Amino acid sequence: MVYNSGQPINYIEDNCQVKPSAQCHIRFAGAGDLPTLQHLGHETYYQHFAALWSEQGIRRFLAQDFAAESLTSSLQPDSGSAWFLAEDERGAAIGFARVNWDKPLPLSTRRGAELQKIYFLPAATGRGCGERLMREIMQAATARRKTLIWLDVLNSNLDAQRFYARQGFQPLGQIPYRTDKVDIGMTVMAHELSE
Repeated sequence: MVYNSGQPINYIEDNCQVKPSAQCHIRFAGAGDLPTLQHLGHETYYQHFAALWSEQGIRRFLAQDFAAESLTSSLQPDSGSAWFLAEDERGAAIGFARVNWDKPLPLSTRRGAELQKIYFLPAATGRGCGERLMREIMQAATARRKTLIWLDVLNSNLDAQRFYARQGFQPLGQIPYRTDKVDIGMTVMAHELSE
């Protein structure tokens, strides 16, 4: 169930098939979650992608991508974005996602909801919380009358591509992406949402 300011949101049903060992709660993040998002963003990105950057490059990227000013703006209700937090049974943040509700789909003339970020701490992966978070995001997009959700994922991240395929995403093609260290490229994937 997704919570907003401690209250359940009616369009979300907790008919989720989360593995029994995984107790995770999904809620919308608000302005008060800024420090949590910054910390979790730095920690998860660094743990998953540090090998793709120089030390100086990743620090610069994270300082910009999780800057307080940028995050504060995107956490506002009228920003066109939503942040979701995944918390374990103790209430500790273990993952997050950012969705931009209306973005052009690369390699297409269509628009849809962009799943810009979805990261979990390595110790929290494989427990079913990612699947639950994806279902909540798709339900939120459907509630906003979005017919398409899309994302881009590293070409080399085959585990993530398989995860997204299990959630109904189909690959559309590849786009370039470069860190300060390497050309890695991204695979664009999209999922049609039923109303």
